[in-house]
Amino acid sequence: MEFFMSYKKIIKVLSIDNDKKMVLKRRINKLKRDPKGFLGDSYKKRSNQARKYLPIKYSSSNHFTVVSAVYNVEDYIEDYFDSLINQSLSFKKYIKLILVDDGSTDGSATIIKKWQRKYPNNITYLYKDNGGQASARNMGIDLVTSEWVTFIDPDDFVDIDYFYTLNSILENDNSLNMIVANIQLFMEEFNEIRNRHPLRNRFKNIKTRLPAMDLKSHINLSAAASIFKTSIINEKFLQFGEDVKPTFEDGKFIAEYLLRNDGNVLFSKDLIYLYRKRNDKSSTVDKSWEDKRKYRDILKKGYLAILSIYNNDLGYVPNHIQRTVLYDISWYLRLLVDNPEKTLFLSCEEENIFHKLIEDIFYYIDSEVILDFDLAGIWFAFKVGMIETFKNDRVFNQIVYIENIDREKEQILISYFTGHQRAVSFRFDGKDVIPIYQKVIKHDFVGQNFVNEFRSWVSYSSKGKFEVFIDGNKSRISLKGKQYKDGVEVEEIIGKFSPSIQYKTDGSWLLMDRDTQADDNAESFYRYLMINHPNQKICFALRRSSPDWNRLEHAGFNLVDFGTKEFEKKLKLSSKIISSHLDKYINNYFGDEYEYSKKFVFLQHGVIMNDLSDWFSSKNNLQCLITTTTDEYSSILDKDSRYKLTEKEVVLTGIPRHDNLLADNSNSNKIILIMPTWRKGIMGDTIGMGNTRTINSEFMNTSYAKHWSDLLNSNELEELSRHYGYEVIFAPHANIEPYLPNFELPEYISVWTATHSDFSMQKLFQTARLMITDYSSVAFEMGLLNKYVLYYQFDQEEFFTVSHLFKKGYFSYVENGFGPVATTQEGILGNLEAVLKNGGEPLEPYRTRMIETFPFRDGENCERVYEAILDLDRPDTSEVSVDTIMEYAQQAITHEAWDLALERIDNALQHSDINQAQLEVINRTKEQVIQTGYQDDPVKLANILWHEKRLGEGLEKLKQVQGTELTDELLRLRIKLAILSNDFILARDSQKMLLEEYSDNCTIEDWQFYAQLANI
Repeated sequence: MEFFMSYKKIIKVLSIDNDKKMVLKRRINKLKRDPKGFLGDSYKKRSNQARKYLPIKYSSSNHFTVVSAVYNVEDYIEDYFDSLINQSLSFKKYIKLILVDDGSTDGSATIIKKWQRKYPNNITYLYKDNGGQASARNMGIDLVTSEWVTFIDPDDFVDIDYFYTLNSILENDNSLNMIVANIQLFMEEFNEIRNRHPLRNRFKNIKTRLPAMDLKSHINLSAAASIFKTSIINEKFLQFGEDVKPTFEDGKFIAEYLLRNDGNVLFSKDLIYLYRKRNDKSSTVDKSWEDKRKYRDILKKGYLAILSIYNNDLGYVPNHIQRTVLYDISWYLRLLVDNPEKTLFLSCEEENIFHKLIEDIFYYIDSEVILDFDLAGIWFAFKVGMIETFKNDRVFNQIVYIENIDREKEQILISYFTGHQRAVSFRFDGKDVIPIYQKVIKHDFVGQNFVNEFRSWVSYSSKGKFEVFIDGNKSRISLKGKQYKDGVEVEEIIGKFSPSIQYKTDGSWLLMDRDTQADDNAESFYRYLMINHPNQKICFALRRSSPDWNRLEHAGFNLVDFGTKEFEKKLKLSSKIISSHLDKYINNYFGDEYEYSKKFVFLQHGVIMNDLSDWFSSKNNLQCLITTTTDEYSSILDKDSRYKLTEKEVVLTGIPRHDNLLADNSNSNKIILIMPTWRKGIMGDTIGMGNTRTINSEFMNTSYAKHWSDLLNSNELEELSRHYGYEVIFAPHANIEPYLPNFELPEYISVWTATHSDFSMQKLFQTARLMITDYSSVAFEMGLLNKYVLYYQFDQEEFFTVSHLFKKGYFSYVENGFGPVATTQEGILGNLEAVLKNGGEPLEPYRTRMIETFPFRDGENCERVYEAILDLDRPDTSEVSVDTIMEYAQQAITHEAWDLALERIDNALQHSDINQAQLEVINRTKEQVIQTGYQDDPVKLANILWHEKRLGEGLEKLKQVQGTELTDELLRLRIKLAILSNDFILARDSQKMLLEEYSDNCTIEDWQFYAQLANI
């Protein structure tokens, strides 16, 4: 145990590279977590390594052939041969390899021929021009003479006992026509084997045998990890689909093999197939998403083909075939929902063809199969989208999620998903409650709406039952992983969100910028609190090793060392966490969302320009988001945005650091500030909790490093700065700072870094005359100060796709930026020369943009933020307006939910703020609902009219009903209304009809009552 407590320190000083340190940490963590499993895996690995050299080989009653399509696998194929030739079952006697080279351009053929010379009777090598994996396998199939054949990929490998285990299975069960191996992942980057395949649940049991025509929930999509009877392939004239590209040829081949197959299929846990996850993501599967055929041919010639084949042959599609197609389509959903940039290479026509094919495919997939599907990370929202959008069907047994609670304002956050607008009613103790705030997020899929997410904050009373009805059907309610079919008590909701004693708060506020650096909005806001609200209990979190520690300590900050026991204690005691960053190490430090005991205020690091909705969606614990510009604020709350935040969580105040930024601004210095942002794809991995990362040894070979290094070292930049008398300061992003020595900057350029400079970043902005950046939001600092910004964007297309964190948002650098955009070094230097000729003054239209972008320049941002934080704890005394209630009433009318519409109309009529004009309009609407919605239900209509004190009208409606429509219920109501109207003759005649027509339902009291009426 003492070793485990200190191993991190030991690893830290080892003279090995960071990648090896990370692998070592993971292995020690596994040893801590599961020592038995770790030792077992280690023993098996070493045992297999040793057994390769043992002379003992097992005999077999079966012969096997491996057909492998080879294309540029020289880096991997040695592992393939090593695993097959060293099988514990005699390779020479029982195993043959047919390797079909599909036009490789590397050294694959040389390696194959080397092994062929050693085993000429076992290894066959064929060459063909490149035509794809299917065509290569088909060529190999023609040469197979053994009873069993498999199609192991040459970049994968198998367990040393693979064929021995396979033979044992076959010798004990002659009913088998297919055996499926247990796929495990070989993580090339870490040189580790992980049992993480998405279909690993197929191997819960050692062996699972199923009829080939009914695999139930078991899915098989890998011919490489399957063993087939050669005779069945030949009898059916089966081939891999050469037009099914770039993937799914295996799925189609297996489905056709299983059709009208009388044998059994065995899923064997002990039959281990090792699938290589390449570090460079160069596999066919990884690259397939950029292939247009993925969006046409696979759907038409793969999924739709096998569905229609089964339907035409059997008259139905078995569930396991439906599930097979559903599983493969699920990966489209996981990758492409809300990721429009992934399919920008498709034309509108190609998108339309894709959606038509999806619609045709889902014609064969039952809604029940979709609802029961629980693989590939497909959760309920995706199921709703598939059923209601792809199938144009409806999910009746809906799920509503309770996501959060605001105890001070007595509100709960509810979310649910539908393909279309529905009539929804949130009910506390049977009463309809209109949301205080609601946001609808439209999730798209390849250019079309897929599913709508409704997020509503609803006020609750302290007691009673909470229920939700969608289109009149009671929904299941999901609360902290538990589902409630018949509503849930409010007390239980409150209890589920009540924190344990460890999070008992003392009312303090914990403020923080980065763990390693201050000088941002949290520091600015802390200084404001010290001066203006000294009674508020506050502390500021920062690593003691930070260069800002001493500076803040001298300024009188109540500092706490991030990551220490003292920090964790203060973190638990705090009621508010106020930070300029939203990373996990501060937003969810303990991994339990602080048991919803705290309110997180995100001051932001800058102004949001791009679409960060995916990133924000991963944060569950955010109660207040500070915004700076009107466009930023609107982009988050806009009805078409993907942000899940509502007006409750987002405030427009301006960020704290802008107060001091404006106060000490200067335009007298001739300084060019060069300050680019970073790129995710060129960084090392994050180390532990915090913002520290490993070093990327290839950093200076990246496009980013080359372009900025070339600019900084260009003769033209130096000439311009000297000619116009400007100083140049390079201020790299904190994540780029470790690579600074590699840039080899000329002497005339000064360098500013957060860790080594003796003045703040704010002072940089205040003293600089203009800025050169790429995409950084620090441009807004300069815009606020009415200072020119030059944008150098040499990697526009890449930046918004694979290389960084976000997608394009509302902000256009060309239309909204504070200066011109250049994509080449020549262009950026030309733009620089133009502004220097103008004395560094902003040119139009950029000057006007600066003035119009910022609503606040009054130095009161901190005060507005402070009030917004206080407001988090104030009770919400607001009341849903009459107009809002009527909007929801209109929704109910649209969906012909007449009872709900009347309930909402009555609530509006009872509103304390209703005016005469509204009263008249609402009464007319109510009358239209009464006369339109209940014409086919005279009993309900009469009841409504009776309660509206329109007794005569109600009775007239009932008198008009004749013949078979005179039900027991209607007659009893007519009798009641007739008596109330003093029409005793009608009451008597109706009572008589009741006794004659419904005698079985009548009681002695009914007969006695008739006698009384007859005597009146």
